[in-house]
Amino acid sequence: MSITQGLLILFLSLPVGLRAENPPAWVQNQGADPGTYPDARYLTGYGLSTPGGTEADQRRQALAMARDALASSIRTHVTSEFSSRVTQQDKHMSHYAQNLVRTRADLELDGLDTLLTWQDGKKNITYALAVLDKVKTLQLLDTQLRRQAGECASLYASARAAGDTAGLIRAQHLREGMEEQLLIHAVLSPGATPTLPGPSAAEINGELRRIFGAGKGLDGYVALAALDLSADLPKGINVLMDRITFSDTPFCGSLSAYLEPALSSRLAAFGQVKILDKTQGRNAIQGGDLSGDLASAMQSQAAVRGTINDLGEQVNLILTVNAATGEQLATASVDMPALLIRKAGLKLVPDNYQEARQALAICDAQVQATKLQVKLVLDRGNGGIYRKGDRMHLFLKANMDCYVKLLYHQVDGTKVLIFPNKYHPDARIQKDRLYQIPPDDNSFELQVEPPFGSEMVKLIACTDPIDVQGNDPDVNGLSVVRDDLASLLGRTRSILLKKAEVQYSEATAVVNTMEAVN
Repeated sequence: MSITQGLLILFLSLPVGLRAENPPAWVQNQGADPGTYPDARYLTGYGLSTPGGTEADQRRQALAMARDALASSIRTHVTSEFSSRVTQQDKHMSHYAQNLVRTRADLELDGLDTLLTWQDGKKNITYALAVLDKVKTLQLLDTQLRRQAGECASLYASARAAGDTAGLIRAQHLREGMEEQLLIHAVLSPGATPTLPGPSAAEINGELRRIFGAGKGLDGYVALAALDLSADLPKGINVLMDRITFSDTPFCGSLSAYLEPALSSRLAAFGQVKILDKTQGRNAIQGGDLSGDLASAMQSQAAVRGTINDLGEQVNLILTVNAATGEQLATASVDMPALLIRKAGLKLVPDNYQEARQALAICDAQVQATKLQVKLVLDRGNGGIYRKGDRMHLFLKANMDCYVKLLYHQVDGTKVLIFPNKYHPDARIQKDRLYQIPPDDNSFELQVEPPFGSEMVKLIACTDPIDVQGNDPDVNGLSVVRDDLASLLGRTRSILLKKAEVQYSEATAVVNTMEAVN
């Protein structure tokens, strides 16, 4: 039984409705009643309804306000205690951590309070008081903590003896829950926080690191990195495994394709976080405005990004987790033997790495800024990984009416004009309208097929029509462009030199394609 459930059974009562002629002291004193509910023993929250409405509606409104006031009181106490502990540990308490504490305080409030109401028939107003009994809450907390400490110690001892990582993870989660309850205990009874027997969270983490560090496979290194990240991540948050790329590029080899799901699985187990499904990115973007990246479109609370660095005999993996606010929540770095990666048949970069770098350099060449701005997003994000048979969707938007050309630069150097095409021959798009390619009408689709590697999508936009034509026969309904990328982009960019009033813009996205998993 959880602490919240236990307190729900012990303390929660139905709201007591009073209709006495004279209001109780807590109504007269706007929530204060030191005679009945002294501050030394109780935390209280006061609320009142607006006049009018049914008696039931008034009671709900007043009770909601009272519980919010009590929650605010608990938040103040918890945040103060948390800030004190962070300061003592010489750590910075970020705004994200403060918000986390407030959220936890709200969750802990559920079921802790006794609720009272009083209705003023003359004013047609209902008053409410939410009351938390510190003594009884502490009694239950002490009982719960002693029982859980025993369970944690027993679970840790047996799991350690058997080398059972799953058991150690359960013990770790149990201990982390106890630490949160100890924080509430410190709020209700400052200076009287109990010392619990059994292993600390750091001891359990150390034993997990010892076991995973002794492993000889890549999974052990992944587990170590996930342990380091999960130690600083708030439980229960939504996390997007954004991308893991080589060095300072958006390119991925098969090692990245292995790491993304492996890390996701470990993080979900260690950190008790929810890993978002990137294949649902299309649905998220369809309802968005393309103002941010995939993480913001999917309403992720945090995003994991990684960089792979070639150090010769070692391969270094650096991971960071950033909150939606931009704050860095966690970091991890692990060195993996290059020989182990080669034996696993994994590669740091795609086979067409050099060609892809050259093509990206051409695409990213400086373009004179104009008022026209375009946005191009892949349904799995820039640098996203697609496997054989996967269907790809792209989204584009412009801040002005304009003409667009969308080119797909394949691994073999072939450039396919994917928009406009014979299914959608009109190259003109309207300002601020979100366009999906392919559209939902199933007129055509973009399916990943070999050869595999790093490919690019190039969006060219102009307020004047653009002279980019497919000059080879259609392939599956799409035209092939014979011009090399440099000359093609040079010709379109020269529009700015010919017409001063013309508005021109470009956007590029990288696609990493892989063989399907057996």
